[in-house]
Amino acid sequence: MKNYYSLSTLLGTILLGLSALHASQDRPNFLIVVVDDLSPRNFSCYDGKANPTPHIDALADSGVMFRTAWATPMCSSSRALLTTGRYPFRTGVWHNDLRINETRSDRYNWTTRHLTFAQALRENGYRTVLVGNNMALGGRVDGTVGFDEFCHRADQPSAIPEGEVFTGLYEGKYNFPNAQHIPSRYWHPCIIENGRLKKTGPGDFGPDIFTDYLVDFIKRDRDQPFLAYYPLNLVHDIAGGGLPTMPFRGRPGTNKGGSLEDMFRYIDATIGRLVDALETAGLRDNTLIIFTADNGDSKHGMKMHATEDGPRVPLIMNGPNLVKVQGSSGELVEFSDIFPTLIDYSGAQLPKGYELDGKSLRPFLTGTCATHREWILSYIATARMARTKNWMLEAVDPIYGSAKGRLYRTNGAYRRIDYTLIGEAETAEAVAAQAQLMQILDNNPWPDRSNPKVAKEIRSYDQMPYKHFLDTGKLVQKIYTD
Repeated sequence: MKNYYSLSTLLGTILLGLSALHASQDRPNFLIVVVDDLSPRNFSCYDGKANPTPHIDALADSGVMFRTAWATPMCSSSRALLTTGRYPFRTGVWHNDLRINETRSDRYNWTTRHLTFAQALRENGYRTVLVGNNMALGGRVDGTVGFDEFCHRADQPSAIPEGEVFTGLYEGKYNFPNAQHIPSRYWHPCIIENGRLKKTGPGDFGPDIFTDYLVDFIKRDRDQPFLAYYPLNLVHDIAGGGLPTMPFRGRPGTNKGGSLEDMFRYIDATIGRLVDALETAGLRDNTLIIFTADNGDSKHGMKMHATEDGPRVPLIMNGPNLVKVQGSSGELVEFSDIFPTLIDYSGAQLPKGYELDGKSLRPFLTGTCATHREWILSYIATARMARTKNWMLEAVDPIYGSAKGRLYRTNGAYRRIDYTLIGEAETAEAVAAQAQLMQILDNNPWPDRSNPKVAKEIRSYDQMPYKHFLDTGKLVQKIYTD
C-alpha cells in the first residue's frame, strides 16, 4: 500500500507538472521590436514607393497594420509611454530634456517610480529580456526594471562597468555642456552583457550582437512564456552625425559613409531572422510580434515636431493564433495601448489600484470588436496634440505662443495631403470639434505653471539646444532671458 501511494503521488506530481507546463506554453510570448527615427513612409507596406521591406510587409499582410498609430515625437517620452502605459502627467517625461515629476537623482529613470511591462509580466511567470538600446528604459539597466537578461549598448562612458576598460571606437559628442564622446553603438561597439563589458573587435557590429543574443534567448527559453524587448539603435545616426555602413557591405565597416536604404534592408533582414528563430523553436504561432518605431523620421522634418508627423509611427501586430488577419486598418492607436494589451493577452495581474492610461487592443486584434478607440493624443515638451478619425488638433502650446493650436478636418484619412486646415470659428461644427479635442487633452493635463518646481523645469528646458518645433519651421524661440 505504501509503495502504491508513493507511485500514485509521483504520477500525480508529474501530471501536475505537465499540466503547468502546458498552461505555461499556452500563454503567449511577446516580441516587441522598436526601430529608431522611422516614419511609416519608410516601409513598402505603407508606401509602395519606399524601398522593399519584404519581411516586414509579410507581417503586415498576415496581421494588422495600423495606418494611424501615435507614439510621441521624441525618443524618451515615447519609450516611457510604451514601457509604463502611462501619460507624462504621471511619469513626468514630457521630452528628453523636460522631466517634471522626477527627482534630480532619478531624472532619467522613470522606472524607479512606475511599473514597467517587464515587471508586470515577470511577476506573473514570464521570462524577460532586453537587447539593444538601454535608453529604452531611461538608461537604467538592472533587475529592478523587470528584465532577467540584458545585452545592450553603453550610451555613455559612465555606463561602462566599474573596473573595466573599453578599447573600441567612440563617436562624437552631443551638443550639451560638458558632453563626452559616446562609445560606439555600431562598429567595434561598447556592449554590456548582463552587467559585464563584452569583448568586441573591429569586425563586430552592435545590432548583430543584439540579434544573436535574442535568437539564442528564444532557443533557450522556449519552454517558458517570455517577453523580448528589442529597441534597435537603427536608424539613429552616430553622435556628431553620420550613418554606419552595413555588414553586407563588408567587415569591418565604418561608422560613417552608410545609407538609409542599406539600413532599411538590414532592419528587414533582422525581422526575418527573428521570425525564423520563432518558427525553428516552434513558437511562431503563439508569439505576438509588435513592430513599431519611437518617433517620426528625423530626416524629413518629423521628429521633435508637435505635428502629426512627429508621433505617427508604423505599428504592425502579428501572431497566427493570436491576431485575426485584417491587413491595413484605419483604427486609431497610441503607445499607451501596448502595455494593457500585453496584460490582457497574458492574463497577468496588476497591483490593486494601479492605473494605466491605454486601452487593450486584444478585442480588436482577435476580431471580437470591430473598433478600438475614438481618440488618441500625444505630446512633446510643452506642446500637445489630439485627434479623432475626422478631426485633429496639433501644436497646442500656450507656453510658446500657440494656445489654440491648429485644427484640421481629416476627412477620415491618414495623410496630411487629404486634410483640410480649418480657420478660427469657421463653422459651428469646427468650434464643437475644437472643444472636443481640447477636452481630450485634459486626459493628459499640463502641470500647473504656478508651481515653482514646474516653472523651474520650464526655464531649464528653455536653455536646452534640442527643443521642439510647432511646425516645419524653426525650433520654438526662447521665452526666458539668461
